[in-house]
Order: sequence, then C-alpha cells, then structure tokens
Amino acid sequence: MSKSPKKKASSSSLVASSPGHSPKKEASSVVSASESPEEPKKILISLWPEWSDTEVNAEKWDATKASKENKLFDDPEGKVELPASLRIHTWKRPSEYILNKTPVVVDNKSAFDLTSANEHLLSSELIRWVISEFYILWKVYNTGDDKAVSTETVPNLWRPWEHIYSLCKAEKDHMPLYNAYGKYVIKLYWMGSWRKITVDDMLPFDKDDNLLLPATTNQSELWPMLLAKGILKVASTDIPVSGSGREIGDFTVIHCLTGWIPEIIPLKSWYTGKIWEFLRNNIPQFQLEEESSEEKSTTTDSNVNEIKSESPTVLKSRATGPIPQMVVCASYQPLHLLEKRTSVLTRMADSSESLRQYGLSQLFSHPVLLTCTRDCPLVAPPKEPPVPQWKLIRPRKQTNITDEPKEPTVQKPEQFIEVSSPFINFKLMTMAAHDIEDDHTRNDITQSSLNTLDINETTQVTAEDKKKDDSIANEGVESTPGPDKEIDGKDKERVQTAKESSAAFLQSQDALASDKPLLLETWVDLHNFTKCFQTLLIFHKPNTYAHQCKTSHFKNSVSSRLSAAALSNAVASTHSVAAPARQPDLNGIAYTQSADGRGTHFLFVDNPLPTEIVVGFSAIVHWGEGVEEKKESSTRPGSLTAKPFSWKSIASELPVAQIQTTASKAVLLSLPPGRHVLHVHTSASFSVHIHLCSMSPFVFGDEETVMPHLDKESLRFCEQAVMIVRALGRVISCFSDPEELPSTTKELEKTHGVGIQQQGVFNEAVYHMFCSALGRKLTSEELFAVQTLTGDPLPHGSNDKAMDARSDDTPERWNGRQATDKEMQAATVLQAGWKGYLVREILTAARPGTKENLSVAKTLQEMWAPVESEMEKHAVSLLRHMVVNGEGIAELYPCREDEYNRITFTDYSVPIPEAANSWILIFREVFHVPKNMLLVPKIFSPFPVCIVHVINNDTLEEIPRVFNRVEPYIYTPNKGGYTFVAEAHTGDSPVIGGQWRMRLIGSREPLPQLARETPSNIFSVKELKGYYIPNQKNIICRHVIKVSSDHSATVQFQTSKSDVYIKLSILDHEKEVASSQGKGHVTIPVYCFLASNGGSVAQAGARQDQGSLTAEGRVTGGGGGKEGSDQHPKDTLFHKYYIQAEVLQESWPLDESLSSFIQKLRDIERSEMRVFGDILDGASTSLDTDQQNKEGHKSAPKSTHKAKEREKDKQASKSSSIMDQSLDVSKPHWILRVVSDHSEAESIEVKKDTERLEEIRAMKLAWEAAEPGRAAKAHQTRLRYLKELQEHAESKEPAAETDTQPQSQQSGEFTQNTGNNYIDYTPFIRKSLPQPRLKDEEVEEEQRRERSEKFQSFRLIWDNILEQRKQEKIARKEMMKRQLETYIGFQDTMDAYRQKMLQARDAFRSRTLEGVSHKKMEEPPIETVEQVELEKNPTVVQSSGRGGKKK
Repeated sequence: MSKSPKKKASSSSLVASSPGHSPKKEASSVVSASESPEEPKKILISLWPEWSDTEVNAEKWDATKASKENKLFDDPEGKVELPASLRIHTWKRPSEYILNKTPVVVDNKSAFDLTSANEHLLSSELIRWVISEFYILWKVYNTGDDKAVSTETVPNLWRPWEHIYSLCKAEKDHMPLYNAYGKYVIKLYWMGSWRKITVDDMLPFDKDDNLLLPATTNQSELWPMLLAKGILKVASTDIPVSGSGREIGDFTVIHCLTGWIPEIIPLKSWYTGKIWEFLRNNIPQFQLEEESSEEKSTTTDSNVNEIKSESPTVLKSRATGPIPQMVVCASYQPLHLLEKRTSVLTRMADSSESLRQYGLSQLFSHPVLLTCTRDCPLVAPPKEPPVPQWKLIRPRKQTNITDEPKEPTVQKPEQFIEVSSPFINFKLMTMAAHDIEDDHTRNDITQSSLNTLDINETTQVTAEDKKKDDSIANEGVESTPGPDKEIDGKDKERVQTAKESSAAFLQSQDALASDKPLLLETWVDLHNFTKCFQTLLIFHKPNTYAHQCKTSHFKNSVSSRLSAAALSNAVASTHSVAAPARQPDLNGIAYTQSADGRGTHFLFVDNPLPTEIVVGFSAIVHWGEGVEEKKESSTRPGSLTAKPFSWKSIASELPVAQIQTTASKAVLLSLPPGRHVLHVHTSASFSVHIHLCSMSPFVFGDEETVMPHLDKESLRFCEQAVMIVRALGRVISCFSDPEELPSTTKELEKTHGVGIQQQGVFNEAVYHMFCSALGRKLTSEELFAVQTLTGDPLPHGSNDKAMDARSDDTPERWNGRQATDKEMQAATVLQAGWKGYLVREILTAARPGTKENLSVAKTLQEMWAPVESEMEKHAVSLLRHMVVNGEGIAELYPCREDEYNRITFTDYSVPIPEAANSWILIFREVFHVPKNMLLVPKIFSPFPVCIVHVINNDTLEEIPRVFNRVEPYIYTPNKGGYTFVAEAHTGDSPVIGGQWRMRLIGSREPLPQLARETPSNIFSVKELKGYYIPNQKNIICRHVIKVSSDHSATVQFQTSKSDVYIKLSILDHEKEVASSQGKGHVTIPVYCFLASNGGSVAQAGARQDQGSLTAEGRVTGGGGGKEGSDQHPKDTLFHKYYIQAEVLQESWPLDESLSSFIQKLRDIERSEMRVFGDILDGASTSLDTDQQNKEGHKSAPKSTHKAKEREKDKQASKSSSIMDQSLDVSKPHWILRVVSDHSEAESIEVKKDTERLEEIRAMKLAWEAAEPGRAAKAHQTRLRYLKELQEHAESKEPAAETDTQPQSQQSGEFTQNTGNNYIDYTPFIRKSLPQPRLKDEEVEEEQRRERSEKFQSFRLIWDNILEQRKQEKIARKEMMKRQLETYIGFQDTMDAYRQKMLQARDAFRSRTLEGVSHKKMEEPPIETVEQVELEKNPTVVQSSGRGGKKK
C-alpha cells in the first residue's frame, strides 16, 4: 500500500483541525475559531481497507490501556472535518460530559429521535441529509406489513448501530459496547466495496457547549455520533459545486450505508407525464377498498386522518415478475441568497412558495421519501340515492337560462404523490441564528435565543391550539378561490392536505416520547411536484439484478488492499444473485481491480429485447487536501462517457450516456433491441469504480474480453433465421395436406420476405442447407424433392461432380471443335423439351393427393430430420447464404444493424528484438487477400510510438493512415499481395524485449493469408552515419545500392535535429522511382531492388508473386508526403540504384559556432579530391629554371604511378576513418539504415557514392599519362598568376592613396572586383554529357515532354496569378462598395442631423414670428393714436403749427 507524503493535519481531507492534542490525563482541547495554532504533521494513510470479518474479529481494542496508562485512542487520521456552518470550539470524550451514568453505544433498540435534540444542527445541510436518510432507511426496512414502501415483499430489519463494531465479533445481530479506550470501527460502503473505517470517541462542541454531531434525546447514547463521524469521513472526499452554496456534492448517505446505486435525475416541468408514469410503475399505488354505502355515509371531510383509519386502503404495486427493487426519493436545493441570476432566483421563489404549502421549507433542504402515488380521491365519493321508477318516466330536462354560452368544465385528473419527511411542518420559530456575531457566515441558518427554552414546553399543545391551527389552515386555503370563485378539486385536495399535515404535526408533537421515529407524510400534487423538488434520487438495489459487474482502477499514488475473492473473479456477467446489500457476497459478482490507471472499457450487449443497464460510477477527485486547499483548487469531477463503437470504423459517435460526479452517481442506460458495443471511457484524478447491473446478460471489460463474443451471429439474426426455417418446416410437414399447404406457403413467403427477383437466392440457400445437413451431395430423388419444394427447376449448382464426370466422357471427335449452328439448335430443342418435361413433373408432384406428391413428401420428411436436430446451426447458414449472395436481402430484416458490430480477427505476434537503436523494424510480412474485404490492423505494442504501413505491392501505394493508424480499408485481391511493415521509435529508453502483436480485424472469415507459414522478425540492419555538410544542392548524403539478386529492403533515415524537413529518394539511373518525405525522420517501408543481369525479369516476376514491391509507383513514408515518378521499365536489364537524402525548405540552418567544424569537414572532402597532392607540394618550391622543369617532366611518370597507389590508399583510409569513427552527437549528423531479411543480408551492398570523384580522378590521371608533368606545370602556372596578380595590386596601392576619397573607393572596389572576384561563365556554356548520346526519337520525345511540363507548370502558375489578381480585384471592389456604403451612411446621418437642426431652427423662428405678430396685433396703429391725441388736444396742434410758420 502506497502512502502519500507527510502533510499537516489541516491539509488533509480526512483530518480536521487539531490543536496539538497530547494524550495525557486531560483528553479535551479547546481551540478558538479565530486562532490557528501550528498543527502537528499527520501521515496521510492510504485508502480505507476493504472489510474483512476476520480482521475485525482479531482487532485489539486495547480496553485495558485506558485504566493502566491513562492513554486514550486518537484517530491517526486526525480530527473529523465538519461542515463550515458548524463552528468547533472544544473536543471532549464521552466520559467528560456524561457524568451521571456510564455511556452506552445503544440504549433504545426499538426507535430513535434525531430531531428534538438537534435543532441547533439543522443549519448544516450535510447534517440534515444524514438525519433524513437515517429516517428513510428505517422506514424502508422496518415498515410493517400494512404499508410497503418499496416493491420488496419481505422487509429486512436495519439497525444503524450494526455498522459500529467495538468489543464485539463481526456477526449477525451484534451489539457494539462502550469502549473506554475510545476505539471504534465503522463499516461503510465506498468505492465499490465495504470499508473498514476507524474512529475515536472525540466529540466536537461549540462555544455554547452544544454537541455538533447528531444525538438522540438520550445524550448517553453514542451510536449517532460515532456513525456520523464515519459518514463525515467519507463525505469529506466529496467536493460541492463551486458557487452553489452547498456543503455536499453527489454524496448520499444511503449509498454509504447500503451500497445501493444512486441515480440522480433532474426534474423538469415538461417531463411531468414521464415522471408520473415512472413513479406509478416503480412505487406502490394508493387504492381504496369498496365499502358499503352505510360506512361511507357516516364519513365526513372534517378529519382526513380519521377517514384513513376507518376506511382501510390497499397499496398495490403494478410491478409483476422479477422487477428490480429500488427506493425513490426526491430532494430540493437550499436557499442561496447570493445567487445573482434572475431566472434562478425566480425558480427558487416559486419553489419556496410551493414547499410552504406542504409544510416544508427551502431553508432546510433535505431528501424526502416517495412512498406511493394516488390517482383517486382519499375518500370515495358517496353513491347517489336511487331514483324512483316513476321519475324515470318522461324525465324533465334541466335547463339553465342564461344569455352566455356555457363552457364545459374540464376536470383535472387527480395525480398526487405521498412524500415522507421528518421536517414536515417543522416550527420555523424554534429555528434561529446559530451565532449572531458571525456576520461573515450569511448563508448559514443560525440558532436564536429560543434554543434555551425547555423542549417539553415547545411540545405541549392544547386542544384549543389544535382547533385554532385547523381553522387557520382551513381559512388560509379556502380564502383563495379560483377564477370562477368556486373551489375545484385541486383546492379541495389542498384543504385536505393542509388538514392532514397540521393534524400529523400536532400528533407528532405528542409522540416525541413514543417508540416510533418522526417521519410525517403529506400528499403533493404532481403539478407542484416539479416546482417543489429539483432532483429525483433513485436508489437501485444491486443484489436484485441477475447480472452484475464491478471494476476499479486505482492510480499508483493511491492504492487499496483487495480481497482475494475479489481478485480471483474475471470481468464477465453472472447469472447468480448476490447476497443482501448489508452483507454482500462478492463471489457472485464479476470484480476486477487494476493499478495502472487505465480508463478504457468496452460493453457488449446482444439482446432481442430492449436492454436497461444501471451504470454506477464512483470517483475520487481529491485526496489529502484540507478545507482551504479544496476551496482554492479547481478539481475537475470524474467523468464517464459511453459511445457506440466499432473496430471497423474511425467515425466517432455521439455519447449515449454521460456521468460527471465528485462522489458516486448512476445513469440508466437504455438500449434498443439488437447487438451493441459501447466504448466506455472514464477519467478521474485518483481512482474510479464502475458497477453495472442489469436483468439482461452483458459483457464488460477490455478488448480481450469483449472481442471474442463478436465473432458469433447476433441473437436477432438467429431468431430471424429460426423463424424462416420453422416456417419451411411447417410447409414440409403439411406438404400433402391440400387445406394447410396454401396457408403455410404464404406464411413462408411472408417470413423470408424476398421478392420474385430474389426467390432464386432463397431456393439456392435451401439446397445448400440440405447438403450441409446431410453432409453430401443430394441424390436425384432428393434433388427432385427440393425442386418440388421450391418450385424451381434449376439445378441450384448441384451435382457438380457428376457434371464434371460427364464432361470427361466427351467423345474424342468432339474435342477441339466448336458446335455448328444446326447442332446448337438441336441442343436447344432438346434442352427445352427436357425442361418442359421437368416442369410438368414438378407441378404434378407439388399437387397434393398425387402419387408423386406422397413420394416427395416422404423424401422431404427424411431430409428434414437432420435439419431439425440442429435447427439453429442450419438456420443461420441458410440466412447467411441469402444475405451474402442476394443483393439487398439484408435490408429486409432488422438484424442488418447488427452486422455493423460483427467482427472476426486473428493475431500475429513476434518477439521484440533487443537493440540499442532508437528505431527498430519489428514486423514485415506479405499477406494475400482472397476476395474483397474490409480490414483493420490493430497494434498491441509496449512502445509508445509504433507505426504500421500497409503497401499495395502491385501499385506501391500506401493505405491511408489517420493519426498514425491505418484506417479501415477495403482490400481487393491483387497479384503481389499487401506488405505490412511495423516500425517503432523507442527514444532514449533501451529495448528490453517483450512481445509485439498485430491483430487483423475483418467482418467475417476468411481473413488474409500469410505468404509464409510463420512471421519472422530476424532482420539485418546496415547502418551508416555521417556529419551534415551544407551545400548548394541541399543534399545530405548519397549512397549506392548494389544487389546480387532481387532484394526487398526497408530504408530509414533520421537526422539529429527533429524539426528538419527531409526527402528520402531511391533513384535508378538518376530517375526517381520511390520517395518519401518526413520531419526529422522518414521511412520507405519496403522496396524491391532488382539485380542487374539478364535473368532479372523472370526473377522479378517470381518475386512479385511472393509479394515484393516491383511495380511502378510511389511510396509514402513516415512523414506522409507522396512524391516520385514512374519506376524503371520492367524489361530493363541494368539497374543502378542510389539512395539520396535532401533538406527541404532550408530547414536545417547551422549555428555560427559550428563554422570551424564545417570548414574542417570541407577541407577533408577537398583533400580527398586531390590526385597529385604530394607531387604538387614538392613542385611548388621549384619555379625558376627549365632544368627543374625537365627534371619534373622526367620524374612525372614514376611519381604518377606511385601517386595512383598512394592516393587510393589515402582515400580508402580517409573515407574509412570518417565512417568508422564514433560520431559526436552534439554535432549535426544523420543516420541511414537499410533493413533486409537476415537470410538475404549478403546479397545487398551499401556504400557512399564516389562515382563523380572517381571520374575526376580518372580524368586527371589520363591527362597526366598523356602528358607527363601536366599537373605540376598547371600548378606552377597557377601560382605564378596569383603572384603577379598580388604584385599588380600592391603596385597600385600608393597611387590610390593620393587620390580623393571617392576615387579611392571606386578604384578599391574595381581592384577588389578584378583581383578577387571570379566570374562564373558556366551558366553560359553549353553543357555536354559525359558520354555522347544519339539524339533519336526517344530523346526528342523526352525533351518535348520536358518542355511541355515546363509550359504546363508555367501555365498553372500563370493561372494561379490571374486567379489571385481576380480575387484581389473582387476584394477591392467589395472594399470600395463598403466604403461607399459607409460614406452614404455617414451622409444620411448628417442629413438627418441637419434636417433635425433645421426643423428646430424653423420651429424657433416660427415661434418668434408668431410672437411678434401677436404683439403687433395687440398694439394699435400709430396714426390712430395720433388722431386720438389730436382730438383730445387740438390747441396744442394749432400752436405748434403757428410756431412753425413764425420761424
């Protein structure tokens, strides 16, 4: 068992904050909520071990240590982590706060009450779920015979304290005892098995000295606290959804206590009909017994509970047969006040309002149990009184006089669901804040000061209070009439529900001291059900399913001890039923566990009926994290995805089931009839567990487990075939019955369903079925009987051997000659006459009552006996023959969909050779395909990178690959077959060995045949290495291939730099015959090199039959690029092969730091090209006299001869030294590998291409032989020229210094250009071939083809340029159009603003003018004013007049 590294106690998910507890006399410790003292480091142990009765029986409880050493037991995992809403202040032992009497684990064995004494804990959602699910399990298991909650007929008693073990043996009906040492063992279900969880008896208290764990009214009873501590440990592995305001995620207490698989279904209002049907089919149904009219007349609507007691009800379940048992619950989310989304707040408000109608509160969310459904009234309506007979004579019609049309009232069907909960009508006034001072915990519902009141006072309710509550409930419901101001059926039910709930609540207050727990019931309308509750919790009981399968996967960081029984079982479905959930027996369940962390499984189902599989999924998403670390970390939930899968297709289907959970969740997988294969992928941070349950058989596991089951025919195919054969048998049984024969014949035609055009295929299939059943060819009587049965005179391909024997008896004079027209006409007349006779005989024998009919019927009965003995086998062969040979017949049957998942396969395995290379060739074999078939190769390799190439040997084309995997491909028969080549990249890790396996998957047999008996992987590798020297042609290396016989080889090339684009080519006479491109490495999977001799053509044909690649075409390598030209003609007698590697796109740049190393390599190459190096070095010193030249001429022939031998030895030594020396891996280098069969390794030779160098050397030697001393003279002339050039340049330097700066620059440039630069005239010189070649028609055709290719490439480039210009022109037009539209838009906007401004100005102007006009109209004219003044003062006017005249 692996252990995690040491962490602080505060950082563990299973360890709560502990204040450095020291095991001394005082066991308690106090920690303030604000303080954070340094915690001692705790070692996080591994996963809780699986439960074992033997280990528990041998457990040392160490009860004596408590009295001797005063050292009590402390949980090694630390303190239990409590919800954030509960503030821990003190940890105490039971002996510290229970002083009056001795603590006990169990005091009351008949009942318990967990609500009265735990009101201060109900602010925690997790504690409410624990209490509610305790009550739910108690009701499910311990309900009497008068009312059944689930479909279980015989209830099993469940006692919660039986999960606790202390000072007792692990046996049935054990009783745990109080352990003074403080050590207890809890048995809980987690991650697919029952676990042993050890806890101590340290109990948390708050600052008001209230116990923070559930407790009964008897404070000395310890089982609720101990069991809650174990549950809180398991719950700490769950993580709630971030931002949801919840304390738990998908964790359920019922799953932890029983092992039932929880399925969580969200409730939506638009699925109300489906929800109602599901609940009616899976939980009991409320029904009324028929009563007499006298009993019903005495009942009233005043008290619903009294009606229930007086009129007994019957709870029936619609389930019949072995239907799986399940428990159905519902839950709703707590009130989250910090929610910002308006839609969520609206739903929360509606849910809160609906919950209040039924006595529930959204502040205290918890699961409720759904006990039954009801579609009838609680009280049967009274029967109408009998009508007297005299009133039935001419009865009056009741008329309603009104002037408005009367709409018919639509009565809503009664659909109610009974829910049970301990918190129905729970007094909200008794609940208050837990701690008013903690303002930062706004989401927590706290306790008020009413907590100090006595509990007995709150439970005393007088009769008057009851009446008041009833009247308030009645008034509250009846004061809200409907639109028609009439109380409809729904309001009546609401009244009854309110009465029932209030009465039940009042009774519950009086029953606190009773022997039964408080679990109240109320009826919820289906319409409000989806408003009140958000999720439906369905707990499936695994032990009631006929077939189960479990599998677990733990990563290396987390391990678990597995039981021996669990490990011994294989992954498969089982027909045995396990033991009850409380004591499961894993021997009847398929169970596997692995520690490799794989998350890929396959599920196979083949069922002619619809299949339902419960898929339970558990995940550990965090381990060893504290509360703060969990908040900060963004842990992804575990996920499970199930998709339809087929090995014959690479298309990805949509998932049919998805699960995301942080604890445990299930989904019901519903599959239609037929054969299905699902790919199940799981992922989680630490570990996963999958549990599958179904009433139908299935297979679950890896590929090795599932694939062998896919080779058989599907069940639907077999059923369809058996139906056809049985219909055929009924025809044979009544073949002589004139009354039954027509109907059975029509039934047979309806069963097989083929048309008239495909009738011949069915007749031929019947013939082959009888031949297979009898194991021989049919006799003439049997053949005639089959022809009569099918009504077809054709021979159905029978008597082939007899026909072959007849062909051998042909007279000699007919051999080698063709029949004349008269002979053909005569034969046609004879055949027509014989066919007519046969048809008449068949019609006579098919007529019931004739002698021939009786004989045929007897023969058919005798032939039918062996068919009937193995009916399914022969039926499958009949239908398979029809499907294979008849086009479109498979579409007539529903089983055609099952062919998608039918496969057959065969494996080919070879041992992996031990090699030190980073690349190895593992497999290379040739397969021959007999007919068209779909094949998929699948590789099982220990290497991380293993690539398979499939080459068509006739065309040299490679089968396409997708993500380095060969895609499903339809292989057609060819002459050379297909070569399968597998290469592996090992990287830096050494190859230790192992087994490599290739699986060929096809639809049906026969599969491809191997060219030889067994595959072999013994190869010979010729490896060549070298440094990379950049050059103008971008050629990395070039090697010559010489073969003595036809040879198949694989060529691989790789570079030291992984991102270099390279091209590997095979040339024949400088003509590319195969090529491949890649990045960093490239492979030509296989190529056949032909020998250069006269018999190569015949050998090539023979090798081609064996599967070697000799056809024309191209090869695609590991890089994926496909290039190359046509291969050489097959009639070529001389071959000259080269292997050449090139750098593409200048993708191998070298650093400047390597320049000296590259120059050194170039000097070595340059020295290899020198022929007379020693002579030239000696002759360079003698340049003066002719005597020295003569001596040089005389000594030249001797030295030339010696130079030849010396140069050959020097070249060989240099080349060998460069190749043999170990490469410096830090320098740019390459590796070339040529792999061939070990038996043919001697027939191939690979060496460096030095042909050009040898030609230059031979040319120089020839010149020296023709003119001795030529090399020395040329060398002296060159030295003389260089010396003169240097002197000429030095003489011009003083003159250049007196000139101006521009002239000096120009002259310097001219001198530099004339002195140092050498003009290359080679592009302007016409090139010549090394050997003269006659320009014939073939050469002209080749030149013409080259010119046409150049023209075509230029035309293609030109067309591309024109197209690009056209697109640019269109783009410019579009841009201009957009600019114009933008300008028009701006102009319109400006016009609008301008018009608006003008309108405002005009309005202001009009208002101004209007005001002026009004003012003018109000003022009198000036003339009128003057006239009035003159009339008033005429003397003033006259005096003014005289004065004017006087002046």
